[in-house]
Amino acid sequence: MRPRLRTALAAVAAAVLVPALTITAADAAAPGNDTAAGATDVGSLPASFDQDTTQATTDALDASLNNDCGAPFTNASVWFKYTETTGDGFIASMTDSDYSGGFIVTEGDPADGNLVACGPGAVGVATSPGTTYYVVAFSDTATNGGHLHVTFDTAPPPPELTITADSRAVAYKDGSARVSGTYSCSNANEGDAEIDGTLTQRVGRTKITGDFFVYPLECDGQTHTWTADVFSSNGLFRGGKAGSVTFGYACGLLTCADGYSEQTVQLSSGSGHGKK
Repeated sequence: MRPRLRTALAAVAAAVLVPALTITAADAAAPGNDTAAGATDVGSLPASFDQDTTQATTDALDASLNNDCGAPFTNASVWFKYTETTGDGFIASMTDSDYSGGFIVTEGDPADGNLVACGPGAVGVATSPGTTYYVVAFSDTATNGGHLHVTFDTAPPPPELTITADSRAVAYKDGSARVSGTYSCSNANEGDAEIDGTLTQRVGRTKITGDFFVYPLECDGQTHTWTADVFSSNGLFRGGKAGSVTFGYACGLLTCADGYSEQTVQLSSGSGHGKK
């Protein structure tokens, strides 16, 4: 083969190969925080980050941590780290990303497996001052990432709940009773607060007992009244003395609060009937 022709063919072959090599290199260009070793430092709160995660990967560490979390996938995982200063806790959210995902959070080096929180969309973390937390955000579907918008902020105040029970109630002709009281609830998740209780009345040697509950509660920090109708499966409530035990819970992002009231109740006879 002539030297000049051989050189020309070699140049053509190189030109064909270069685009393929370029594409392969681009596909392998994972982001700098693709592993925990390159975790992005969150710094002070609040903070937000926007990132293209379509080239991010997942690895054995993701899978190991996910054994206790159970996310369907940990695709396109990227890492962040945050050193707590106050002990107030923090929340991380990726709900404004253009793909579905979740978080896994460890205390200290993720390789040590000190898992403290995980969940889809957003996660709350109870913290200790001076401790560094590693947060991995990932796609929980077969979609390999997209536009990640992740925010970090201080956790909201813990929930609070107080409950009172009135000392007077009504016993209806159908054997049911209506009890009432007040409550105040704040800093709870919507729909994550409830009042439950038991009313007991002794008739001879028999304890007439019925349960009640109040749901949902308005957790706006204001004082509200509550009422509940009580039905017993072993007898009928009548006018006279009874006793109520009322308790409840209200849960926020990190913790739950409870309330309790024990009250002697005077049942007065009333017309009508309770509502089941």
